[in-house]
Amino acid sequence: MAARMMLLAVAALLAPPLAASSLPDPTALPPSLSSAAPGTAPEAAGLAWVRVNGRHSLAWYGGTTVKLGDAVEGGRVTAIREDHIVISGKGGRHTVYLLDHSIRTQPRAQRSPAR
Repeated sequence: MAARMMLLAVAALLAPPLAASSLPDPTALPPSLSSAAPGTAPEAAGLAWVRVNGRHSLAWYGGTTVKLGDAVEGGRVTAIREDHIVISGKGGRHTVYLLDHSIRTQPRAQRSPAR
């Protein structure tokens, strides 16, 4: 009888965690703010966070930590700001923002001939 009571007590303690696994994540972004495609890993979704600290600024972009001067996507990280990073390369400058993961491109400025 005591063994049966002990087994029921253990089952009662394990039941809430098993039921909680089917609940939604309360810390997840709402679908309207999340631009990552379903099934896409969050690391590959774009710019996740930045830490601005002058020359020692860091950002989490494309699943890895990047700093000023690091090579990414055929360009280099040229700026890390509070809400975006700037990647400069042959195709111009790409600005990648937090949250919306949109990329805005500015064409490379044409250099004027030297005089």
